[in-house]
Amino acid sequence: MAFANDLANLLAVDGEANQAKSDSGPEDWMPVDGFACEYVQAWVATKERYRLGVDKVERTALLTQFAECARGV
Repeated sequence: MAFANDLANLLAVDGEANQAKSDSGPEDWMPVDGFACEYVQAWVATKERYRLGVDKVERTALLTQFAECARGV
């Protein structure tokens, strides 16, 4: 229950963005408005806070995005 009510995980977004993301992770969806770096940082922080696992595909997507963030993309 703590995870579902954690304010760090709740963001106000428009309906279209919410529909597009649905329950997808970073391996299937990434924000298009320049928020990708903050998104993956928050994603990893949440995974760490709740001791959630990361599968190989998700890990690859996160590392790819972090590399793009480091290059300033």
